Amino acid sequence: MRPLGLSRGVCGRGRRIAETRGPTPPVICEQLLPVAHAARHARNVVTDACLRWGMPHLVAPAALIISELVSNVVDHAHTLMTIEVVCRPSHLYLAVQDGATDPPVRRDLDDTIPPVHGRGLILVETAATAWGYDYQEGGKTVWATVSRDRATPGPLP
Repeated sequence: MRPLGLSRGVCGRGRRIAETRGPTPPVICEQLLPVAHAARHARNVVTDACLRWGMPHLVAPAALIISELVSNVVDHAHTLMTIEVVCRPSHLYLAVQDGATDPPVRRDLDDTIPPVHGRGLILVETAATAWGYDYQEGGKTVWATVSRDRATPGPLP
């Protein structure tokens, strides 16, 4: 059994969790518990995927994005989550599905936000090409994409 992951079997939309090849783009999915070290584990999964798929230049923005999305589940949703990493022709797709229906809240930067909390979606917005969320039965999926042509994340706020 993996230390934080519960399974590497079926992804949220029925795809196999193991990396797939052929007409289907490479996909990695993993279920995680909402525990303190889940973000670090998710960063390791994303880093490994970027390196195996020949995209070392995407490690920094992808690791930042997945870390923030997973941290939001740990801090706010408190539910089992599934991370999904998909290598598409034009971009890397990163998603975290959880069991909460509350939408993610992107806060504006101001002096009332403590320097350690409340800035995760601002960082996601800065590092990602696009981001958003979708509802499904039993929860939501927060997703982000990073262009495969992007070398580094944009300047941080």
